[in-house]
Amino acid sequence: MFLPSHVFLYCVFISSFFIDNLVSLSFPHPDQIEILMAFKNEFPILKCDFNKFPASEQKTKSWTSKDVKSFDGVVFDNNTGVVTELHLRGACLSGSLSANSSLLRFHHLRYLDLSYNYFDSLSFLPELGKLTNLELLDLSHMGLAGEIPSSISSLNRLTDLYLYGNELIGSFSPLLNLSKLSTLNLDDNLFSGEVPCSLLTMPFLSDIDLSQNHLIDSLETMNCSSSSKLETLYLSNNRLSGRILEPLSKLTNLKNLNLASQNTTYPINSVSMGFKSLEFLVLTGTAISKLNTGSPNLEMLYLDNCSINEFPTFIKNLQKLETLRIANNRLKGKVPKWLLALPSLRGLFLSHNSLDGIEGSPKMLLNSSLAVLDLRSNAFKGSLPLISPGLCVVLASNNSFTGDIPLSLCNQSYIPILDLSHNNFSGSIPHCLFTMVKDMDLRNNNLTGTLPEIFDKTCSMTTLDFSHNQITGKLPRSLTSCVDLKVLNMEGNRIADTFPFWLKDLPNLKVMVLRSNMFHGPIYSPQHPLSFPHLQIVPSTAEAQEPEPSEQEHVLNWKAVAMGYGPGVLFGLLIGQVFYSYKPVLFYKLFRL
Repeated sequence: MFLPSHVFLYCVFISSFFIDNLVSLSFPHPDQIEILMAFKNEFPILKCDFNKFPASEQKTKSWTSKDVKSFDGVVFDNNTGVVTELHLRGACLSGSLSANSSLLRFHHLRYLDLSYNYFDSLSFLPELGKLTNLELLDLSHMGLAGEIPSSISSLNRLTDLYLYGNELIGSFSPLLNLSKLSTLNLDDNLFSGEVPCSLLTMPFLSDIDLSQNHLIDSLETMNCSSSSKLETLYLSNNRLSGRILEPLSKLTNLKNLNLASQNTTYPINSVSMGFKSLEFLVLTGTAISKLNTGSPNLEMLYLDNCSINEFPTFIKNLQKLETLRIANNRLKGKVPKWLLALPSLRGLFLSHNSLDGIEGSPKMLLNSSLAVLDLRSNAFKGSLPLISPGLCVVLASNNSFTGDIPLSLCNQSYIPILDLSHNNFSGSIPHCLFTMVKDMDLRNNNLTGTLPEIFDKTCSMTTLDFSHNQITGKLPRSLTSCVDLKVLNMEGNRIADTFPFWLKDLPNLKVMVLRSNMFHGPIYSPQHPLSFPHLQIVPSTAEAQEPEPSEQEHVLNWKAVAMGYGPGVLFGLLIGQVFYSYKPVLFYKLFRL
């Protein structure tokens, strides 16, 4: 899919506007209501596939001729009352979309989205050209097979066309007549052969995605005009051969270029001066040698899994670089201080290398502009470096850091994600972290001490994992203030407390792991029924240590609990060993990794 912008939301989460309940409030023309109801009746059985599209919704089910507000996903023209837009993505439509479908009677339709619906017959496709006013058409993930429907070539007002996630093959010829087309997404199809210049140089085409196809020809013979308007070109996961970048450098307006996962045997070793406008470059999983670039405007550079064994020195000159991904390579030694000094660098991803430190003073990070730092799965040792106040996502798991978790973390105003798991940190957990971190993973360290009783209604924590440490004491009852908490994992500590039935008050708790501690006492009382409405994972536990015989009858044993209460008492109760490995996903979704 296309990169929407280069604006990075590293620590601020903005609400997005979706078309989930879109319906205009004008007064529709009576015959439009009739057509809508006829279209609804073409699909008496609605089938949702939540595995393919979790946001599926039976939009047409609520349609009724008695209430204009019921037409979810429909937009009417304010003046004429005709239907101009149908937003039916994932509307659970199934069955046959025939050649005489009522859909073809919407002659004023400008926007049609039928993506993520599953028709067993699409005989309406040859008639699609009758909708001559269409400006946007989305038929993605609809099971289309064979060649691009020739009827699309009649839609000469079309500006946006999305056909990704189908099984289309053959020629791009039906698209070449679409003189106003600006956005084309053919990602995840079965196209093969060459990429014709005639496609890349269409008069208004600015964004095209041909990722995940079977394009195999060399681009060396390409002779595209420099007058191309193309700004975004995605060719990832194809099999392009020979020299790749040189022919594409003639597309002088390119800003976003994705060439990830090519099987070319000719290594990429330079980014030509022709790419003067290039801002976003992805070469992930593609063979490169000593990469050099003449693209001073680069803001995002992805070099993951490229077998790089040293930091490319040309990066020193990228004064506008905001994000560098160079994970899963062969880097070793120190992170160079010139890299941390780049004035615009906000996101640095160095995971899965063999780096063991940072060049220069331990305070090098203090003056950096970084907001996101990923050091996971390296060979860092010693104390965690002092970090700048602007750093809000810290990923440092699977290293050999030692000592206390630095109190300098308390200088941050907010930390969405802190992952220090699988290290050798010792000492107690700084109390400030419980009030400023949203997702905190501290498992598999040597942390000691107790949990503070400091949670209040301002708590925004969603994940707390301090499993496999040496935490003692009781669970703080103020945890019930953390109403957003979804994951609580305290396995493998020395918590000595009664069963925390009071955690049932947490409305979003889905994962709770208590095993290998010293919980004791009854787990049920008439005043506190055992009911966790949303719990999905519960441990079948072994105790942290064998109890004394006099205590044995009071120590929790989840296997006995499960047998005693039977199925349904705890939703998702697992008998036997439960393996639980939490990985924060919020960050990866945010940055589309």
